Amino acid sequence: MAQELEKPNIPAEIYHALGDDVNPARPTLTGDIFENVAVANTDGTFTTRSVMILDHPCSLRPDGLNLAPRLLTAEVQPARKGSWKGNYNKMFLPAPFPGAGGEEGLCAAFFDVSFHVSPEQLDAGARIACLSPLGINLMLQRRVKHFSRVTVKTFDFMEANVGVYEEADILEDWCMFREDDGIKTLDAVAECIQWLREGAPGNRRQDLLKDSQQRSTVRQQMRAHLKEQRELSRASQ
Repeated sequence: MAQELEKPNIPAEIYHALGDDVNPARPTLTGDIFENVAVANTDGTFTTRSVMILDHPCSLRPDGLNLAPRLLTAEVQPARKGSWKGNYNKMFLPAPFPGAGGEEGLCAAFFDVSFHVSPEQLDAGARIACLSPLGINLMLQRRVKHFSRVTVKTFDFMEANVGVYEEADILEDWCMFREDDGIKTLDAVAECIQWLREGAPGNRRQDLLKDSQQRSTVRQQMRAHLKEQRELSRASQ
């Protein structure tokens, strides 16, 4: 019996943040949606579109810090009502996604309408949505199904990518904390990545985030480190 595609219990489960709730300090991640992005057409002209990032988290930053010069995206546009069990060529984006008005006003990212964009093109637009881990996993499941007709359970994507999802949350928390200390976002990101990569391979905090038994310890260490950095900063003033 063929494995069916999964779907959320309620639409809101697939979103980490929407609209004004999207934190600028959160690193750009798979499934992020940007509006007003100038996308190149085949004739050399440009059209403003809304797009979703499709690249796997590990492909987004080849050096671990800076976004790749070319990012694969799918166009986000209104879509007809459809079943989550089929329609493999799209990731549904129901309300409360901006611009989606209930079941009859769905939006979706269309995998077969794709574009390469630069980080600068994304920066010129506006990020309007970040998917939750479930949302990213559902998108990956549907995309794999579209191109291979193979169904991979969302749990398998979660197991493979949980360290990346945890790292994104830590980076967001770190940048918010350091912003209060007057540290710019890019500098805070560099700080956090350096801290996560301290130690020998396999025993780095970045590696420990993959282990559910170790994540709380990493977060505890992060809070202690940030508190120490704040105290040192205040003492030097």
